[in-house]
Amino acid sequence: MAYLLVERGADTARRLELGGEVFTIGRGVNNDLQFKNPWLSRLHARITPRDGLFYLADAGSRNGTYLNGQTLEDERRLAHGDAIALGEVLLRFADGEAPNAPSSLKVAESAPLPVANTVLLSHDELELDRYREPTAEGAAGAADRAPSLLPALARAASTLINHYPLNELLDHVLDLTLDTVTAERGALLLAHEDDLRVETVRGYGGEDVQISRTLMDEVLDKQQAVLTVDAQSDDRFGHADSILLQGIRSIICVPLWNNREVIGLLYLDRRVKGASFSENDLRVTGLIANLAAVKIENVRLLEEQLEKKRMQEELRLGAKIQHNLLPRADPKIPGYEICGENRTCFEIGGDYYDFISKRDGKLAVVIADISGKGVGAALLMSGLRASLRALIHAAAEPAVLVAQLNQVLIENSPANKFATLFYAELNTATHELEYVNGGHNPGLLAADGEVTELGSTGPIVGMIEEAVYASRRVALAPGSVMLLYTDGISEPENEDGDEFGSERLAEILRREPAQGGRQLFAVIRERVEEFHTSGEQLHDDSTLVVVRRLE
Repeated sequence: MAYLLVERGADTARRLELGGEVFTIGRGVNNDLQFKNPWLSRLHARITPRDGLFYLADAGSRNGTYLNGQTLEDERRLAHGDAIALGEVLLRFADGEAPNAPSSLKVAESAPLPVANTVLLSHDELELDRYREPTAEGAAGAADRAPSLLPALARAASTLINHYPLNELLDHVLDLTLDTVTAERGALLLAHEDDLRVETVRGYGGEDVQISRTLMDEVLDKQQAVLTVDAQSDDRFGHADSILLQGIRSIICVPLWNNREVIGLLYLDRRVKGASFSENDLRVTGLIANLAAVKIENVRLLEEQLEKKRMQEELRLGAKIQHNLLPRADPKIPGYEICGENRTCFEIGGDYYDFISKRDGKLAVVIADISGKGVGAALLMSGLRASLRALIHAAAEPAVLVAQLNQVLIENSPANKFATLFYAELNTATHELEYVNGGHNPGLLAADGEVTELGSTGPIVGMIEEAVYASRRVALAPGSVMLLYTDGISEPENEDGDEFGSERLAEILRREPAQGGRQLFAVIRERVEEFHTSGEQLHDDSTLVVVRRLE
């Protein structure tokens, strides 16, 4: 939807929609937009719609029509934000389908600010307390200083007291400033780390915003509001052809000061001959900017809090979903105790364990540790689980299955994402366990007071495309225990930098051979906490799995 905004020339701002008919502007009563202004001709200008676009033409007026400060000689296509000047009347064309801001900021080198034709105000001079209702003692001085600022500030305050999303707030701030000061073009820019980004503009018609480096340094570094009364006579722009400021008569550039720091700037200019900003315009723009900066900062903080709350809610939901991907109950198999336990260092993590009943009657036992932490690891964990469950019943043997998983991860995950994995199949009829260890911590098999490591039988899963995996078999005698674990159990360090390691886990198995699975988990975690005396919080996901053949 396209429309015209009346920014100057009427008692109140108006917005008029442009439809499918020619829209006329002038002094005569038959125009779609009439101004009783002697400077205008009876039929001064017309806007013609054509193929979804709008074109402006002067209708042979006596004093001419100006588009973005340039005399309109021929019909010109209108772009979002274009300023149309007809004497004292200023209109702005807006197209709801067009982008609101140009793509970038261009900074032009320029000479130092000259003393002549330039007014500088520090942020101390723009303190809002200076412009409150004057006391009896200081009434005269306050009135002399800024006779028309209080109504403008009251209007700004009443507008900014309402809550808007940040992007809408920035539009309101710029529109409010342009309505108060009546500039032809305006831009609001915010600081993002070391970058200054154009957030919203008016009157640029898709062009880049171009500001001199001297102006920016004065505003951002020195926290001063700058007014150039006649930019064409300003030495600063005399040789700055690249800045494309030809025709600009007056510039205002003020900091967005939130009482602690400058968070951006407001830039305004006029290009109509003879029209220059006043010092009063500079003061009111600076004061509006100060009001707006505090509001912008508050909205930013509120939106950050809301985003944080949203992220926490998503993480909570993600943790719930991930928890549901892990076994909901321990498998019940006569003659065996099989259980697992997972703890994440963040809301969600990359450790995975599972128990899957196969069609051939075997029980698959798997534990995996995804590289990284948080959301990325959790997504890869869920993908690994889905792939495993999709392939497990068709694979001829464990080594083939792990090789297929390796190919799936290589084809569907980033190069820096992979998994260590221990996959085993338990035949409860023969009490034999066949396993593949893809770069995972060695499983520990305790029997008759001896502990055997079930070491690697192939590389990490998802790292090497030509990886080859082998399987091995071990027998589970009555009373034997197999312990599987992830790095969060074996890698915590003490004050000397020593890791807890597999040897200490093996020692626990030797000393606690009769412990049930859950009791064994409690003992292991207690010993890890006692060992980890560095004072730092444990910072890795940790998972334990036990397969015990009962006596």
